[in-house]
Amino acid sequence: MRFTLKQLRYVDAALRTGSIVQAAREMNISQSSIAAAIDASEALMGVPLFHRMPAKGIVPTDEGLLAASKIGAFLADARILESDLLSSRGATVGSLRMGCYAPTAPYMLPRILNRLTAQHPEIRIELREGDMESLVGFLNTGVIDAALTYRRTIPETMFFQPMFRARPYVLLPEVSPLAAKFELSLTDIADLPMIMLDLAATKPYFTSIFKQAGLSPRIVHTTQSSSVLRGLVAANYGNSILNICGPNDRKGENGYVCRPLIGEIDEPAFGLAYTRNARHTPIVNAVLEICSLLSSEGAFDDLFLAPAP
Repeated sequence: MRFTLKQLRYVDAALRTGSIVQAAREMNISQSSIAAAIDASEALMGVPLFHRMPAKGIVPTDEGLLAASKIGAFLADARILESDLLSSRGATVGSLRMGCYAPTAPYMLPRILNRLTAQHPEIRIELREGDMESLVGFLNTGVIDAALTYRRTIPETMFFQPMFRARPYVLLPEVSPLAAKFELSLTDIADLPMIMLDLAATKPYFTSIFKQAGLSPRIVHTTQSSSVLRGLVAANYGNSILNICGPNDRKGENGYVCRPLIGEIDEPAFGLAYTRNARHTPIVNAVLEICSLLSSEGAFDDLFLAPAP
């Protein structure tokens, strides 16, 4: 083969990031190495892979976009082969590129990775966070092997192992009169100022909860950061709705309190998404097994805030 694996990895990084600087940072090499890989690949293919845009970086050509999908698929297959060969002696060995829906990462990743590294210490783990739509893109292009995310945006052609259903709950300032109630309904909060988490596929979901009840939220602020959202609620700028209720959220020491939502409400499934290519790899199977065991052990039960039965 006239292309080297290293060369293809460098070109893949440039195609995915659209930047020689970003690709060099991701691969932990010099920018000149990325540029040299691009030049060599273009010379072999006889077509330009990028438009060089002064002060704007690099933009894939039509040929570059076609090459991106083929190179990404090849590298994904190469990593699966590497994992299979290294694991042939019994131990699960290789690298795992795990994606996670960003707002849930602080709660999900430590629990899963602690168990994974304890049982399979020879696995190398690379993490990538993103919103739900970007995680699907990462899976389709082979950037990641599996993703911890909600089922809502996962296409039917992709595999998904559910771990739990995350019922939404209300986050409100501790000074709110509603804080005296043990449970709340959507009617209680619909006319009050609301701070909305505005990530891809997230805002439509929260809005749909109100719409299904014949209500409409009064959104006064939006943010893409769940930490900023909590800060705004604590500062009494409004209330909000989230799905994952961390242990620190329940302490009542952060300026906000959490209350269960009553009524018929869509509870999205959260779990592990993975591609057909990754389905039978030892590493992904190890993660699937650990996620299933943790779920059956109730390891995530403290992340839910359900109304009293």
